[in-house]
This record gives sequence, structure tokens and C-alpha cells, in this order.
Amino acid sequence: MAIWAVVLAPVAPVPGVSGLYIAAAIYVPLALWFGVWGCLAGYLSCAFMGLYLGYSLPFVLVWALADFFEGFVPLLIYRSLKIKPALELRRQKLTYGLNMLLGLDLVGSAIALILSLTSVFVATFIVGIALLIVQASIEDRKTWITWLIVGVFVASIVSGVFGVGALVAFGNIHLSIFSTVFFGWVFGDIIVLATLGTILTVALTPIIIKSRVYVRGFFS
Repeated sequence: MAIWAVVLAPVAPVPGVSGLYIAAAIYVPLALWFGVWGCLAGYLSCAFMGLYLGYSLPFVLVWALADFFEGFVPLLIYRSLKIKPALELRRQKLTYGLNMLLGLDLVGSAIALILSLTSVFVATFIVGIALLIVQASIEDRKTWITWLIVGVFVASIVSGVFGVGALVAFGNIHLSIFSTVFFGWVFGDIIVLATLGTILTVALTPIIIKSRVYVRGFFS
């Protein structure tokens, strides 16, 4: 999935950076479900992708920290505030309906990005955030506002800082295009976390929390 994202919809002129990094949708939920082990899964996923794209091992070991911290920072905040990833749904049918719309919004984002329809791509971004805000208004507000702020926005920004920062530090891109690449990285992560990340959280969190594999702390 990670490789598909960066090959099909890259942020020119940077291999490995996508305007719609689909794989990012799973990194935060993985961390909230499986603790540091989920963060390590994200790290390894990014590392393998970097090697596949031909980057050097020293660079990849640093660059992959972007996906590690994309999950770890939300994990740290959630555990510190003692917030669970999601509570039982109050209005299940309506929330499932909203999540179907989020899925369609993600498809629209992908099509707009592939066809270079910038205005449509921006519109799907706004729609996705709006749908998530509606979900927060009908479900537990603390849970979903925390997800929007921490699991979507903070996670995306942290990932962008580490990822694009590594690209600059290792000379893979010039500092002059930092803002362009950073914007593309963060913008894409926000969209997939707000849409697919939310869908995964709604659908799988109630099941995983009740299972033996759920990590309540950082490691166990």
C-alpha cells in the first residue's frame, strides 16, 4: 500500500513522498491499538519502502522515523490523557453512513490527485474534515475531537517535520522547496487519516479493544 501511494501519486520532484499517502491511514490506529509495537510496524513499513525506492540505508533509518513518530506522538498523548481510541457508538447507523461518505470522499481525492484537479482535491479535503466534525457532534465529542486534533492534524504535522526534514538534512531535496514538499506531505496525510483512518478506527477499534492483542499501555 505504501509503495502504491508514492508511485501512483507522488509529490514532484521527490520519490517516496505522496500527495495522498494511503498507508498513513493505518499508522495512528496501529499505535493506538498496539502501542509501541504498532509504531515499530509503521517504522519498518516506511523503511522497506525507502529501500525499495533506492534510498540509502543510513537515510532510510532516519527517514522512517517520520512514520514511527506519526503513531508515537498520538500514542503518547492518548495514554497520558487516558483516552481510549474510540467508545461505543451512540448513533451507529448515522455514523456508519458518515463513514461511507468519508470513503467516497477519499476516492474522490485520489481521482482528483491523479487527474491534477487541484480545486477538486482541496474540496475533498474540506469535505472530509467537515464530515469528521459532524461525526464528533453526534458521537462522544472528547473522543472524536481528540482524534481530529491529535490523530489527524498533529500526527500529520509531526510526520511531515521528520520526513521532509530528513530529506533536507541528507541533501535529497534543496531547502528552497521544503515548504512545497512539506505541504504536500502533511496535506495528503491529513486527508487519509481523516477519511480512511477514521473508518478503520470506527470499524475495528471496538473489536480490537476487547481482544487479547490490545495494548493498554505502551508495550503491554
